[in-house]
Amino acid sequence: LDQHFPANDRFLDRELCVVLVYLEAPNVAARTLKLLAAGETQEDQTHFAFCLRPLATGWTLDQRREYFSWFNKTGSFRGGHSFSGFLKNIRTEAIDKLSDKEKEALKDILEAEPPSSAADEPLKQRPLVKNWKVDDLLPTVDASLRGRDFKRGREMFAAAACFKCHRFQREGGIIGPDLTGVGKRFNNQYLLESIIEPSKVNSDQYQATIFELSTGQTVIGRIANANGDNVMVITNMLEPGKFANVNVHQIEDQRPATTSMMPTGLVDTLTQDEILDLLAFLRSGGDPKDEAFQK
Repeated sequence: LDQHFPANDRFLDRELCVVLVYLEAPNVAARTLKLLAAGETQEDQTHFAFCLRPLATGWTLDQRREYFSWFNKTGSFRGGHSFSGFLKNIRTEAIDKLSDKEKEALKDILEAEPPSSAADEPLKQRPLVKNWKVDDLLPTVDASLRGRDFKRGREMFAAAACFKCHRFQREGGIIGPDLTGVGKRFNNQYLLESIIEPSKVNSDQYQATIFELSTGQTVIGRIANANGDNVMVITNMLEPGKFANVNVHQIEDQRPATTSMMPTGLVDTLTQDEILDLLAFLRSGGDPKDEAFQK
């Protein structure tokens, strides 16, 4: 089993990790930490952090530091009411495996207060390819969504920040609509327009609100929570863990925004082939056996 990990298959890697950590395979900590760092969704990352918690041997101090530093980057992860408690339990169980010497060496990280609303890690920087327009891609899309690369399509879903706001196959954010079935409901032109011109159709279900305040400040975003005199507003879809607090007594005017909160230019760092793989991934509903991926 050891020679097959990592297997370059998300679900196989999840299962292999569980078994090899239990067997305390050589260098399993280092290999799993690479998968943790490369995880494109909070679900992937949380799984590998969970797997590593009982591993008592085979760690270097730097690897321990890398592992516990990850917990301080999870402030913007979103889940059910018990989710944050589960993360704390994973961390606590991992700390219990440390020696007194390791606890002393890692004291600065172990005693640090995790940020309560930190943003996700910044996206990996990619060079600008082109300021894509719908007309640049539409003529080739219908004829080119065969023989595509499923794995790269999923990677581009992450590279274009889609996972930050949208769920797909039970993974990702919850700010925007679930996109799992979008490829079955809409044609290629609509998908391209939604990605490249997000304000062309602005659904009232996900519409932002403009708040004009008596302080002279203008706050634009989606209401995440309203409690008493305070309204918590998400102003940046790519940082859903950060909020602007609006006092209801300071609101002089409140109206729906006419532009989408989804940023433009999200696919401008993707090549044409990468965009086609992304579209095939969307149209497939996450099924690697879809005809779009058949050679």
